[in-house]
Amino acid sequence: MSERFLIVRMSAMGDVVQSTPVARGLKAARPDCHITWLINTPFAPLLYHNPHVDEILTVPRRPNLAEFVEVWWQLKQREFTTTIDLQCLLKSAVATLASGAPRRIGREDAREFASFAYNEMTSDPGNHDYVSQLYLEQCHAFGVSTDEYIPDIFLVDEDYGPVNRLWAEERLDEAPGPVIAMVTFSAQPRREWPEDYFVALADRLTQSLGARIIIPGTAAELERAEALAARMAVPPIVFAGQTALREAAALLERADMVIGADSGLTHLAYAVRSPVVSIIGPSPVRNAPTGPLTRAAYIEDIPCRPCRPHQRCDHRRCMRELTPEIVAGAAEDLAASQGLV
Repeated sequence: MSERFLIVRMSAMGDVVQSTPVARGLKAARPDCHITWLINTPFAPLLYHNPHVDEILTVPRRPNLAEFVEVWWQLKQREFTTTIDLQCLLKSAVATLASGAPRRIGREDAREFASFAYNEMTSDPGNHDYVSQLYLEQCHAFGVSTDEYIPDIFLVDEDYGPVNRLWAEERLDEAPGPVIAMVTFSAQPRREWPEDYFVALADRLTQSLGARIIIPGTAAELERAEALAARMAVPPIVFAGQTALREAAALLERADMVIGADSGLTHLAYAVRSPVVSIIGPSPVRNAPTGPLTRAAYIEDIPCRPCRPHQRCDHRRCMRELTPEIVAGAAEDLAASQGLV
């Protein structure tokens, strides 16, 4: 019987994107294996059309008893040989144990007492270029390399509908400078760069590069996006709330550059190979996309980085000292390297 893997990574957007190299690596090392991925329903589209994932099992973010029992039953039916918990929290550990796999792999840094579910654990060597390598470490026993760590999202023609309409309506193919998507918000507010800084950055790049600015985001972020746009000297295109998850990825792919904090959309941009400037504040530096299509902007002398969950910060030096001039310099350097000026 071929190996049957269960990958447990239920949320959130950026974390799921960062985890995609695991499926690719397992398929490369074990071509005959079968891979099932357990994921929260809202994030399942990130895995659609992924040739490395054979089956997607979805679970609501807050399942009721009937939904929980259904997922438990589905896991039991599949006779997994190995479960790899990439999330390492209590909810993912429960699913890992419920899978019934004889081999259950977690990490030593698991939280919420999740380690009860594992019979194998890997450590964090702390020397990774990008966070995806942390997850690839969990597959080392199967011959998976940590070298191929760039995430993947596989888009199809239907994902480009709203984006193609936007480009046509705004005549963005005729724009004199690069089209830059600015990811201004994050699910974790402490990771957000000050809005005043984004205004200053947009004003500088519209002058220095002739850039057209787009602000993507969710429907819940629309009001904030419009308020931010109203403060910019050249009105940007506010596209918050107008795209589903895969359509947002298509927008980021069509953009000439994406600038954003440590958020799901920024990692999504990396996955579709768009040039990315990442703004790293309280996050580990390895959360910044890396490679020739990227630039990372951060302040080096921050001894308290990374912030621990729920840690109080009274100075926010990691964001306050990361000025618009620093980020603009990174963006202008990346634009020059990609022939966008």
